[in-house]
Amino acid sequence: MASVVRFAGALLLLPLIAAAWFSVRLARADLEFRRGTPEAVAHAVELAPANTEYTLLRAMQLEYDGADSTALLERAANLNPMNAAPRIRLGLAAEIRGDPGSAEKWLLDAARVDREFEPRWTLANFYFRRGNTEQFWKWIRAALDVSYGDRRPAFELCWNVSSDGGEIFSRAIPDRPQVIRAYLEYLNETRRWAAIPSAALKLASINDAQDRPVLFGAVDALIAIDDAASAKSVWQALGLANRSGVFRGDFEAPEVGAGFDWHFLSGQGITHLAIDQPQSLHRIALNGSQRETAELLRQTLSLEPHARYKLTWESRTQGIGSPTGIAWRIGDRLAPIAANENATAGEIEFVAPSDLAPLVLIYSRPPGEIRAEGSIELWHVAIARN
Repeated sequence: MASVVRFAGALLLLPLIAAAWFSVRLARADLEFRRGTPEAVAHAVELAPANTEYTLLRAMQLEYDGADSTALLERAANLNPMNAAPRIRLGLAAEIRGDPGSAEKWLLDAARVDREFEPRWTLANFYFRRGNTEQFWKWIRAALDVSYGDRRPAFELCWNVSSDGGEIFSRAIPDRPQVIRAYLEYLNETRRWAAIPSAALKLASINDAQDRPVLFGAVDALIAIDDAASAKSVWQALGLANRSGVFRGDFEAPEVGAGFDWHFLSGQGITHLAIDQPQSLHRIALNGSQRETAELLRQTLSLEPHARYKLTWESRTQGIGSPTGIAWRIGDRLAPIAANENATAGEIEFVAPSDLAPLVLIYSRPPGEIRAEGSIELWHVAIARN
């Protein structure tokens, strides 16, 4: 009876002994892995062959030494059916050794088990290298659809495949506001302004307030390349007036400060101040240290080319002698503003030089005079067809 009890006790101890031995083995494998040398990591793999992390590191070490890591990577892939990393590495290794069929199979399998950015991005690059544009567009769009962080490399890759901005936008850019915003910023930074309209109009249609700064930048870029139709379309899509004439002719709120709004041109000795009581107007103060010739205000006007217009305004000056040296300039016409401390109306007729015509308020020191010191106030700036 005692022997039976002892035998039963031994049977109960066997699992505990096995667990202890296994724990010691795993601890030893972890210690070897942390040492990091090729020999130590290889030993760790022997001690814990089911550990994917150990297997992948050992495969990388073999690759650094120019050895074949395929067997280890295949083992890692089999050990973890949902791990894309060994599949990506198997695919890239197959491509390097000239086996594109195996490479494609492994990379597609990686994208099947992992729907995040890296497998899709790797496939897009693979098809780019293979010259398969149809599959490239499919996978670059899929990659951008789950992208985050810096997307510039993806946009650059698209422009390496095509120089057609319309094709890139329609085939590569998903309907995600953050991706479209990043792409629009990229187009502006790289001065690919001709490709801006599609992206800008799409982003404007989403109507998110945080997109307005980049959209205003897009309007400025389109004005810079004289794309009047696109600039006005984006401006209108932002809910702003799309009409001939002066935007915010009384300098009333809200100020945009970009696109077809006033651009307040500051410099040494020039100060801008908005006034809203008792009426909306704009004051420009000169302290005498400004440059002899300086632009003070600028607004791009949307006009009908070669049509006749009349520019009108009201103004008053304080402390500035006559002649003031201040004038409106549009096309080849100059309209001097007279010195008068009382409200004074002014006007000038002109022919629109183009569909996008800059209206500029300039200061130029009159010959024989010292630089002006004082201020000018403006309101009721308007344009009408003659």
